[in-house]
Amino acid sequence: MTNASLKELSSILKNKSAVQTDFKSLGNYLKDATEMAGECEALVLAESETDVIATINFARQNKFSIVPRGAGTGLSGGCVPNKGSIILSTEKINHLQIDPKKKTATVGPGVITKNLQIEAAKFNLSYPPDPASYAECSIGGNVAEGAGGLRCKRFGVTKDYVLSIKGVTAEGEIIQTGCYNDESGFALIDIFNASEGTLIVMTEIVLRLIDIVPPGDTFLVAFDTPKDAAQTVSDITGAGIIPNVMEFLDGDAAECSNKYEKTEGLDKVAAILLMESAREGGVEQVEAIKKLCQQNKCTFFRHESDPKNAERLWKIRRNLSKAAKQMSKIRISEDVAVPISKFPDLIEFVSYMNETSKLRINSFGHAGDGNLHVNILSDDDSKAERKLIELEIERLMRKTVELGGTLTGEHGIGLAKRQYLGLEFDRQTIAYMHRLKEVFDPANLLNPGKMFLS
Repeated sequence: MTNASLKELSSILKNKSAVQTDFKSLGNYLKDATEMAGECEALVLAESETDVIATINFARQNKFSIVPRGAGTGLSGGCVPNKGSIILSTEKINHLQIDPKKKTATVGPGVITKNLQIEAAKFNLSYPPDPASYAECSIGGNVAEGAGGLRCKRFGVTKDYVLSIKGVTAEGEIIQTGCYNDESGFALIDIFNASEGTLIVMTEIVLRLIDIVPPGDTFLVAFDTPKDAAQTVSDITGAGIIPNVMEFLDGDAAECSNKYEKTEGLDKVAAILLMESAREGGVEQVEAIKKLCQQNKCTFFRHESDPKNAERLWKIRRNLSKAAKQMSKIRISEDVAVPISKFPDLIEFVSYMNETSKLRINSFGHAGDGNLHVNILSDDDSKAERKLIELEIERLMRKTVELGGTLTGEHGIGLAKRQYLGLEFDRQTIAYMHRLKEVFDPANLLNPGKMFLS
């Protein structure tokens, strides 16, 4: 971007310092949590919807592309910029208003998920979706990528709480859909959910809140085989029991977390389940869960009813992404999902991958929803190792589709999985996805190169 162009862009924004080009000090904006990195012409730290409109209009008129960005915690390369792009950050658009009577929250896309939960709690309300990165990730990013969370089996995922989305199109026009006009016309809100910044740049979101649900008891359960743990998940679900949370970690993932922060009961286990019962299920649900764990030959069972002690156990799961990253130079995190009846088969397959591959491969995830995160770890950054990683990822993707699953449970397609989209969808379906993109963004201005190979 020339100095003249930079000056022109700065002049149309309220805050003249909103445009940044010193990427030696702002290098983190060139990547997300995948560590994939790109290049761009400038970064705009938008502070309002007006800034978003002005930046998009400038980009369109001067033939730059726009890469929307939230907190940068994504794991699909969704906000990694491309040459000739302007990164449009919405992190400073972070207004937040709770309406306790309507049980809604009206938020800017830059609001951090944990901050929303804290504010809602002041009114005895709850926003249930809680990705593992909830202390860092933004609502805009959660909606754009279709984020899930630890409590997804019982309470649902991000899209289940989105009532309205307001945003700016590639033509610089404001569009709003959802609870303000949901009685007629097409349900565009369903199109914008998980659209990965390719259709609009979100500027405001209205979210549904629910009454606070008191936490139940927490269980840390260990098993001698990953399949025994996965079968327990299937049996609990098959019995009609829906815990507040049900998380799975295989033995290698548990070892990573345990090395990061030592936890009782995690030495030399093949797999663990971390669960929180539903309070209204009472003693009957607690006993039923315990019985099913024992039937599947659990080797360790810790039952914790004290919330403070329970929170220490949940660190096992919350710490895992940081722990895996600390353990290796390269960490690729995939998030496939399968029908819950096929979850044991997927767990067994990933275990087989770990046994037969030269790479270190472990898994964890939202077991109650069939959503499994698979980490591929390596300390070798050579071309040969990268090729081996790609082969293992494809192996995982093919097996997932074979089991009737989907390529992404919550991370999105982005750059990381676009080459595998054809495994799940036929050419005609993908062609209609392209046509939908062209309707909203005929010049391919917004987040080009994401989701599709071309």
